Amino acid sequence: MNEWLGLIGALAGTAIGGFVTYKVADQKHVFERAAENERRLIGACESIHGLLSDISSQASVLNMGVIGDLGYSSPLRGDILKEKVQLDRLRMLVDFYTPSLSVDVKAISDQFTIVSRAVAEVLLEKNRNDEWKSKTVKSAAFASIEITKLAQAAQEKLGQLVQGFLAKRFHHAQ
Repeated sequence: MNEWLGLIGALAGTAIGGFVTYKVADQKHVFERAAENERRLIGACESIHGLLSDISSQASVLNMGVIGDLGYSSPLRGDILKEKVQLDRLRMLVDFYTPSLSVDVKAISDQFTIVSRAVAEVLLEKNRNDEWKSKTVKSAAFASIEITKLAQAAQEKLGQLVQGFLAKRFHHAQ
């Protein structure tokens, strides 16, 4: 009988030890997954913030190209932008990580379309009267200014989202 008790004790100890090891490993994996998701979210938010700045700057450069061509006879070059406009990447990141900014990014995209249309018209239009020039410069300038305002507002909202997330995480860690 004592041999059975020893065997049962050893088996029970092994089972309990295995269970404890499993639970510790499971908790570690849960923590690692949460930490990875957090790193991914923060990285995406940093990218969104940067893309908002880049797109706002690119709209300003295009607007200055329109003004330079139409107001100062400095021909607008088709390769005025040094980098590709990444509106699609911005939309994707926002859709995946911060959908509450989707309306802001849609508004930025709509305004960027206006600036792009003005650039295309400047590059293609042959009959450039003063009224057309004035209308084109105004539409590009107002859209560029609006993009800057929208991008700054979206960056502020993004900052609030990240701060809220970090505060919540810090609160849970305590």
